[in-house]
Formats: sequence, structure tokens, C-alpha cells
Amino acid sequence: MTDAEELAAIAALIEVSDERAAFARLRGRLGWPRGKELTQMPAWLGLLAELARSHGANQLSDIALAAVRDPDSPDRLYDLGYALIDAGAPSIAASVLWHCLALVGDSEEVVCELVSALESALAYDDAFAVLEQHAALRTRSFLCEYLYAFNAAMTGRLDTTRTVYARLVPDSPETETMRATIGAMLERADRVAGVMPLDARDLRGWHYVLTGSLLSHLSPYGFDEPMHGRYAWLQDSLPRIATGIERLVPLVRAMNAPCVYAPPGRDHEILARAVSARLDLPLVPWPAIGVPAPGVVVAYDLRTLTPADVARLQQRKDDQVFFAHASPWTQDFPIAADVTTLLYQTLVPPWGENTVVDPETREVIQSPPDARSVEDVAAELLASPGLDADDRAADAPSQWDALVAATWPPSVGPRTRLWAGGPVPSNRFE
Repeated sequence: MTDAEELAAIAALIEVSDERAAFARLRGRLGWPRGKELTQMPAWLGLLAELARSHGANQLSDIALAAVRDPDSPDRLYDLGYALIDAGAPSIAASVLWHCLALVGDSEEVVCELVSALESALAYDDAFAVLEQHAALRTRSFLCEYLYAFNAAMTGRLDTTRTVYARLVPDSPETETMRATIGAMLERADRVAGVMPLDARDLRGWHYVLTGSLLSHLSPYGFDEPMHGRYAWLQDSLPRIATGIERLVPLVRAMNAPCVYAPPGRDHEILARAVSARLDLPLVPWPAIGVPAPGVVVAYDLRTLTPADVARLQQRKDDQVFFAHASPWTQDFPIAADVTTLLYQTLVPPWGENTVVDPETREVIQSPPDARSVEDVAAELLASPGLDADDRAADAPSQWDALVAATWPPSVGPRTRLWAGGPVPSNRFE
């Protein structure tokens, strides 16, 4: 289909208010990397403005229209790229910022914003390539040099990360923190050298190096291709959760955690109650103020923690373990758990609303959430035997044991950010 035909098709979808389909097709052409090659930018940005307006994003629409009126203005394109990142459309933002960069050359501001968009789109190889092409800029920009080291790590180029790390000279508390982020990754890589392969299939090893978190379970579905241990959409199961608890228990018993905490929320409370019973430790109330430590903080889904509770877990304390059964992998999160069972894009808990097959009609229907008490659901979880032998074998248990032996327990100090993606690729829903 020609560009003119595609523009007309997207306009027709907007006309009938099919915003989801219109956005998918627009992203397919205007998004990265195809959007780099487009020549009729005003026409595409006009559709973007129209779609944003129909979705109620009037401010974004106005910014896009400003770029339509002046498509050769770096300021207009930069403003639009920035707004698109904020709006959750990093792939389109990257294309817009690429066109902006073509107008301004070696601009630190534009290069860094383009790299930010590419990172959010999990296009770390492309972010690395952009920084590689701006060597002169990196010599005078600490931020660009830091991003070069970071994206080298996110693409598995640890030799480059080490070389650049040696050149980073911080001049403020902020740049000290940035350099320390890279240094911590390299220290963790040294810790697992010879233990983990750190190749393009070593999800566990890279998850630890990048985040400091231990990943106890690898998805067996599409392991060789295209998921490599992560989940896309997952309807969770009690056996999977029970196996995660089973692998957590010896880690906690190696420390002196006196109790179990559950952040507010039914999902967290169910899991924490089961962990408490399995460890034979008391489940104590979540503190109204202060830090939940020492003890085991148990969360079902990391992404559902409130910002206030995340802030209280930012620093790892003595004899504190933070366990999150599930962690997202397609978006950054402010902190990574010390231990997590699995990585997901979309998650449905086993006691939530589930997709099932009606035994009489054979139709796929949605079953209502489990209305039983927290205590009853936790008791059923405790009774689960865990994953079967085949799934356990797919989890590479000897590799898990080796990783734990090399890295546990974690030291006190700030918890690392949970970075999305990494050197091990996986398919995801857009």
C-alpha cells in the first residue's frame, strides 16, 4: 500500500471513531524505524493531531498541529517528540525526534531525548547506534557518555560499558549517582562471571546484572523463540505461585527476617499469608509510618505498589527481603524486588476474573473473581504441589542454585531501578 493509500485508510478509521485501529496503523508507518524514512511528515503529523483530538488529548493535538504548520522547525518537532514520550507513544516520538536531529546535528538535548524515546520503545540497539554516531558530542557531554555506557550494557556490550565507565568523571551528586549505576552493573557482572553465561539467552543472568534482582522462574512457552523466558499475557496459576514461594523459602531462612509484611491490597495479602505460613513467621500489619524492616516484604505484582510504598522500599535494610512474585518487563519501574518469580507484560491472578471455557456451550467466557476470603485462598495456595516435573526442568534449577550461591544475600543500600527489556529479546504486544 502506498503512503497516500495508507493515509486515506487511517483517515477513514478516524472518521468512524475506530481509534485503536487507526493508532495501530499510524504507529506502523510513523513509528520507529519506518518513520525515519517518511517524506510527507506534515500529512502524517496532521493525522496524529486529528487522532489525538478525537481521543481527547487536545494539548498533544495542538503541539502536533504546530509541527504541521512548521515541519522544518526543530523546536516544534522537539516539543512534539517530548509530548509523545509523555503520552506513551515512544516509537512515534523516536521518528519525530530523528527528523528533528537531522535538522540540528550534534545537539545534546535532541540526542538525549531521541535516546530516551528509543529506550522506552526497547530499541536499545538503535539507541546505542545513535550515541555511537555522535562521538564528538560524547566527549563534551557526561550525560551522553553515561547513556552510551548504559545502552552498551542493555545490549550486552559489557566491554564497551567498562571502557566508557573508566572515562566517566562526575562533577555533581547527580552525576555521581549515574556513574554508580553503571559501576553497580559491572560489579554484579563480575560477581556472576563464570557462573552465568551472560549470552543472548541468559535471561536470569542479565536480569541480575542490570537490576540486582534474582529471577526464580523462566517461562517454558516459546523459550527458544520468541519469548526466551518471559511471559507476554499470563493467566497465573496457584502451582506457579507455590513454586515461587518454594524457591524463596531457603533464601529467607539464610537471613534473620523476623516477620512477614504485606503491602495494602488483596493480592499482596493472599500471597503474604501463604508465605508467612510456609516460613512459620508472623504476618504483621503494614506500618502506617516508617519502613517495613527487618522482615520479608511480600507483593504479588510489583507494578501495583503505590508510589508511597515504593518510596519506603527504595533502600534495602538489614535483614529485609523484598519479594515480588511478578514483575513487569515492558516498562521501567522505580525499584526491582530482591527476588521475583516471573516477568510479564500482562498478568491475571488466579483468583481474579479469568478466561474459561463453558463446559456446556464450549464458548470462551469470563469467570467472576474468587469471592472467598483471603485466608481461604491462601490455604488453597499452600496446598498446591507446585509446578510439575517438566516445568521445573525447564526452569534450569541447577542454574538457579548457582546464581543464588554467587549472589545471595544482597547487601544493604539503594535498590536498583527495574529496567525494561535488556540483551535477551522477547516478543510483546504493542
